[in-house]
Amino acid sequence: MPIARCKRCQRIFNKTRRDICPTCIAAEDDAFQIVRGYLKEHPDSDMDELTVGTAVQSEVVIGLIQDGRLIPRDNPNLTYPCARCGKPTQAGHYCAKCTKEIMQERSAARKKPRVEL
Repeated sequence: MPIARCKRCQRIFNKTRRDICPTCIAAEDDAFQIVRGYLKEHPDSDMDELTVGTAVQSEVVIGLIQDGRLIPRDNPNLTYPCARCGKPTQAGHYCAKCTKEIMQERSAARKKPRVEL
């Protein structure tokens, strides 16, 4: 098994599939259970209410959403800022508008002719 440094706590551990150590995985699993339970009882909560009600940091909640573990489709007020423009989004790193723009930019970049040196 390869040895890696945990991206959360910086401890050295035997890496399996994840980039975090077993201790941080357990903490993330606990946070997931707490957040999921809170959202079942308070489906209209926004990020601030969720973090206050659960004592789970917003970065952890956002990570759970971005990793696909927590899907806020039944929680319409649970949003976080788009990494590009700051507008509210519920999935991924970017809002729908920025995702579309990024895809268009990538498509346009592929179509540009290459300059031979």
